[in-house]
Amino acid sequence: MHTIDLTTWKRREHYQYFCGLADPYWGITTALDCGKTYWNSKHKGQSFFLSYLHRSLQALNQVEELRMRIVGEEVVCYDRVHASTTVMRPDETFGCCFIEFVDDFAEFARVAAAEIEKVMATTGMCLENDYRADQVYYSSIPWHRFSGLTFAKALNSSDSVPRITFGRTYEDEGKLLLPVAIQVHHGLVDGLHVARFLEAFQQRLADL
Repeated sequence: MHTIDLTTWKRREHYQYFCGLADPYWGITTALDCGKTYWNSKHKGQSFFLSYLHRSLQALNQVEELRMRIVGEEVVCYDRVHASTTVMRPDETFGCCFIEFVDDFAEFARVAAAEIEKVMATTGMCLENDYRADQVYYSSIPWHRFSGLTFAKALNSSDSVPRITFGRTYEDEGKLLLPVAIQVHHGLVDGLHVARFLEAFQQRLADL
């Protein structure tokens, strides 16, 4: 982790402007071709969800701006960020499951499965790791495809953790598509940076 020098940062004016807004957040909803990842997961007996979650974290960690967070009066850039994803229980409540990102998928999936099992066995929202800024808030709506989404958030300029939600896959013109919605803090992240993430994520989804 390193601290951004706000006196020389090229985004200083952008950061100060958007932090002065009541709602400094923006987002986009799109769909990515996930067919290769889906069929590869089924062939290997792997979790499709964990497969594309891991690929999204790989892509996100490639983009420096998506690793930046507002911490107190500073802007910091983490060397690596992790996932906090919602987990649905049989009683239809959900808990938040923190999953550390590691490069090796087999290790990532092993740790994720254990953490998900812990959340499934508990009650409440499981916000023990909510204080961490080095994470991304993930959620899924696997029952329905969507083309737009709004996010619950605190309207204060220091809430800078990105949110990503996945929807139900659907077929279109021979492709299996995964809805993806992302929300970011505009003081840290512009459209170019989100586009780089989505491009890298799409490349990872196509990589077997």
